Amino acid sequence: MLIFIPLGNLDQWLYDQFFKLRGTQNNDTSIVLVRVSDAKLYQLSQKDSHSLPLKALAIEQGNLSIYLNSFYSDLIKKLSQTQPRLIVFTQFFDWIDLNTPSRPSSQPFVFSGVIGNENRLSAPTRLTVGNNYGFNNLFPDLDNIIRQSYLYYSYGSSLALAAQRALGHPTHSRDLLEPLKIDFRGRAGSFPNYNAWDLFVAQTLDPNLFKNRIVLIGKESSPASDFITPFGKMSRLEVQANILDTFINNREIKSLSKSYTLCLSLLAVVLAGFIVLYYPLTLAWIILSFLLAFVFIVSLFMFSEFKIWVGISNVIISILGTHLILLGYALRKQEESQWLLEQEAKTFKELDQFKNNFISLFSHDLKTPIAKIKAITNRLITENKNLPNNVIESLMAIDRTGGDLARLISDILKVTRLESMSLEASKEVLDLNRIVETSASDLKFLAEEKQIKIILNLEPLFSIEGDQKLIQEVVTNLIENALKYSPSQTEVLITTTETQSEVKVTIRDQGMGISQQDIPRVTEKFFRSSPAQDKTSGTGLGLYLANYFVRLHQGTLTIESELGIGTTVSFTLPFQQ
Repeated sequence: MLIFIPLGNLDQWLYDQFFKLRGTQNNDTSIVLVRVSDAKLYQLSQKDSHSLPLKALAIEQGNLSIYLNSFYSDLIKKLSQTQPRLIVFTQFFDWIDLNTPSRPSSQPFVFSGVIGNENRLSAPTRLTVGNNYGFNNLFPDLDNIIRQSYLYYSYGSSLALAAQRALGHPTHSRDLLEPLKIDFRGRAGSFPNYNAWDLFVAQTLDPNLFKNRIVLIGKESSPASDFITPFGKMSRLEVQANILDTFINNREIKSLSKSYTLCLSLLAVVLAGFIVLYYPLTLAWIILSFLLAFVFIVSLFMFSEFKIWVGISNVIISILGTHLILLGYALRKQEESQWLLEQEAKTFKELDQFKNNFISLFSHDLKTPIAKIKAITNRLITENKNLPNNVIESLMAIDRTGGDLARLISDILKVTRLESMSLEASKEVLDLNRIVETSASDLKFLAEEKQIKIILNLEPLFSIEGDQKLIQEVVTNLIENALKYSPSQTEVLITTTETQSEVKVTIRDQGMGISQQDIPRVTEKFFRSSPAQDKTSGTGLGLYLANYFVRLHQGTLTIESELGIGTTVSFTLPFQQ
C-alpha cells in the first residue's frame, strides 16, 4: 500500500532541493533582460506634459503597464541598431499613450497579452501585428511556487510559444497541452540584465551588446510583487526568461511516468524487505542508509545531467515504510532467537554444572581408595624387607601408578574448581628464587631416578606480590614436565632474571621437543603433543593450569621448542598487578 500513497508535497520539496543542490547552470543563453521602471515613466510623462488617466496610475503595481510612446520608441530604436533577433515585452500594456502613431514594424516583436477572469485572452491591439502576442500569466502550484508554465490555455498561446513562432523555430513534438516544467538556470540575476533608463539616456549603445540576442523587456518589480520559485523569489521578467529559455532551447525537465515510479517503488519494497529479513538489524540499517543515499545520488545525477526528474519520494517512503513494517517481525524473530540461545545456554550451563559436580564427587570418592592402596604398598615395602625383588618392583609400580592417579584426580579437581567459580589470586610477598629452589628440591628424587642433573642459575630478585601456592604449582608443574620428557643423563637448566618491570623464570630441558604446529595448542585443556602421547603418560592439564595461573597474575607464558633438541618454557610476572 505504501507505493500508492500521494506524496506530492514531499516530491515538490525534493524537486526544489534538487535545483538548489544542482546550482546555477553555466550553459550559454541568448536571452538578455531589460528592466523598466514605471515610476520613471510617470516622471517622464509629467516632464513631457502627458496627462495620464487615474486608471493608468492604478495599474502600475500589477501585471499591467503603460506604453509611453516617447520612451519606448526611442528605446526600440536604440535596441534595433544592435540587431537583436527578437524583442519580447513581458508586461501587458493595458493603457497606450494616445500619441502612439503606429505599431512598431521594423523589428520582430512579441507582445504580452493576459488571460482575464473570464478565461479570455486580451491583447494590446494597438501594438500587435497578426498573432505576435501571447499570454504572460504565471501559474503557481498549490504551495504558491512556480515550477511549470502552460503553453496553451483557454485556446490562447503563451508568450514562449509566440516567441518561438516569431523566431521561426519548428514546433516541438511534445504535447503542447501539457504544462512545461521550467528548467531554472539559477537564482535571480542568472541572466544578463540592464536598466532601461540607462539605455534610454545613453547616446549610443555597444553594437555587440544585444546582437543576435533575444531581448526581454519587463517591469522592474518590487520584492513584494515577486514570484516564488525553487531558487527563491524572482521578478515576472526573470520567470518569463526562464520559461522562454527552457522552451526555445528544449531544456525542459522531463518526469518519469507513474509506471516507472511504481516499478521502482516495488523494487524498493522487495530490496528493503530482503535486507531487513535476512541481515542483522544493525547491518540492515547501515545497508538501508547506503541504499537511500544511492537512490538520492542517482536521482540527483539524473536530474542534473539528463534533466530527468525521477520522483523519489515514493521510493524513499517505500524503503522506510517497509523497514518500519517488518521491523516488528525482525525484532520478534531476533527475540525468539535470543530466547532460544538463552535457553540453550542455560541448559548447557546446567549440564556443565552437573558434569562438574559429578567429576568432583567421583574424584573425591576415588581419592580414598587410591590413598589406601598407596598406604598398603608402602607398608608392605617397608615392613617386608625379605620380599623377592620382582614382588618389590611390582609393589613400587603399584605405588607409582597410584601416585599418577592421585595427581590426575588432583588436576581434574583443580580444573573443575576453576570452571565452577572465579578464582582470584591472593596478594602476598613472594621470594621467587625460594619458590624455585623448593620445587627443585621436591622433585630431586625424580631427577635422581632418571639421572637428570638440575642446574639452578638464579639471579638476586626483588620480592613480588602474588599467590604463593599458585606460583609454586606453576614452577613445580614446569620442572616436572621438563624431567618427565627428558631422557636419562641430561640436564635441566632453571634460570631467573629481572628487568625494570618484571621477573622471569626460564626452564630449559634436552628432551624430545614439541612440533611447531603443536606449540600453540599445548596450553589447551587435555591437549598433548604426538611425541608426548607415545612415550609418557599424562593428563594434558599441566601447561593449561600453569598458563591459567600465570595469566591470573597478569603475566605471560611462552614456549620455544625444536624436535629432538629440547624445549624452553618461560613465564614472566610483573612487579605491580
